[in-house]
Amino acid sequence: MECYEPGAIRDEEIIAYLAGEKVRPEVKAHMERCASCAQRFGTYQRLEHVLLQKLYRWDCPSNQMLGEYQLGLCSAEDEALIKTHLSACVLCSAEVEALSTFMAQEDLFASPIVVPAMAGNHRTSVEEEQRSVLERLLEPVQAGVRRLVATLVPMQPALYSVRGVASSWPRRYTAEDISISLQLERGSQESGGAQLVGFVTRKGATLPTLQGTPVVLLARDEKSSYTQHIDDLGNFIFTALVPTTYTLELRFPEACVVIEEVTVVLDEDG
Repeated sequence: MECYEPGAIRDEEIIAYLAGEKVRPEVKAHMERCASCAQRFGTYQRLEHVLLQKLYRWDCPSNQMLGEYQLGLCSAEDEALIKTHLSACVLCSAEVEALSTFMAQEDLFASPIVVPAMAGNHRTSVEEEQRSVLERLLEPVQAGVRRLVATLVPMQPALYSVRGVASSWPRRYTAEDISISLQLERGSQESGGAQLVGFVTRKGATLPTLQGTPVVLLARDEKSSYTQHIDDLGNFIFTALVPTTYTLELRFPEACVVIEEVTVVLDEDG
């Protein structure tokens, strides 16, 4: 198929028309009459769609980098690069502003989360492994301790990424006056697996008063459990976790706070 009037319009004018730029009236009239040029226009449209998918925001910093920039965790070099980028990128500036608004509203960011170096997870004895998961879940009840199921706090709209689907991490749970924030991360090259970082606060209580509280992670598909303790900054961390679904228990003297389903995966879809 050939243009019925060769040379009437140029390829550059078809591309300008596709981009919504102002073109000669003759260009639009020709496109409406010429099947060949209309076909070329369709080809350019498909090519533009593919390029947008491949190159959309290709030079933008990742969500993680923007988060680290907002938290002041970037190196001086990265901070300078991100500042330069933000001065020209409206979308990234909007993400940083949304993150700043969210952090200002959420109690979980009121205190910095500093995770000290810890040894590996404490695994229970062979005898403990042989007991059923149900028995371990009932331990606090049998000891006369209240069992409180924590509630997942809905994510604030401001945290949703403008790049698409929101990440499901971090997560925040509450049970009466207790607040638990969880973050799932990929483990180090040495430890492998995934690591689950937690930060616990309690209304009317200082962080050091929570120190030593046992935190137990129970695997749903294995007869095993792992134990850590809240440190003096309100943190706990489980390392080298295999992907599966866990139950998390915070065993306070008067109550056992339970997060019933914590699904650990090694990608960002969890």
